[in-house]
Amino acid sequence: MEEVLSRMKATVCFVFVLLFLFLPACYNIVKKDAGFEFQKASPEVSRFLSILEQRNDAVKSFKGIGKIRVWDSDSSRTSRAAWLGADDGRLRIEFLGLPGQPVAKFIFDGERYSFLSHIDQQVYGKTCSDPNLEHVTGVSIKTSEAIEYLAGGVPVYEHDSVLFEPGESGKEFVLIFRKNWLGVVEKIFFNEFVIEKVEIFKWGSKAYQVEFRDIRTVNDHQVPFHLILTNGDNQGFSFTVDRHWADIHVRPSTFAILPED
Repeated sequence: MEEVLSRMKATVCFVFVLLFLFLPACYNIVKKDAGFEFQKASPEVSRFLSILEQRNDAVKSFKGIGKIRVWDSDSSRTSRAAWLGADDGRLRIEFLGLPGQPVAKFIFDGERYSFLSHIDQQVYGKTCSDPNLEHVTGVSIKTSEAIEYLAGGVPVYEHDSVLFEPGESGKEFVLIFRKNWLGVVEKIFFNEFVIEKVEIFKWGSKAYQVEFRDIRTVNDHQVPFHLILTNGDNQGFSFTVDRHWADIHVRPSTFAILPED
């Protein structure tokens, strides 16, 4: 019994850390999803851009269940969780205690994010167009980007040119996106036609990187069942997926705080 209570308290502690760190996280970074510059790209680059565009166009709403882990140089926290992401950028995450009952909920409806604590039945919230997760995870990544990665897509940052860089093995390739006044804004690493890693840069420094592992096919979507996001400074978070449902129908009420919650 003491072990069970200890685990429940650890989960509650994890959730409230998320709460107090998450609420201030709302500011803009480099503009993303600005389309693809096919006209200026070489045929070799255009081939991989086409693959990337088709993959992003296929992103639909989804839900999953598994574990979320958050860490820094001093500590690590893991919680069972269930999540639902809509292709328009809305997100719902339920943190689960024992025996699988929600301890807390995070809901972003596209305009406002809310946090419901089942401990004190209080709702906390803030208006924001696209919350940044940096204050929670140490990784400067927007909610909409995390949704896209979980669904198997890759957000593309505004760019003026795209370079193609082959690897030493002959199977590895890198697409390098550049903005004239910023330099490199994004790198996408391919192993043949499989995306293995993405790096995002802000003002010349790497803001974060994403590693795609255990990629499986779900309804014709290439979905990472282990997604690792880090900032290169011993901080990061990961999703380990037990089950993933793709192409689901999402009701608007899913992203509302209801009386029964």
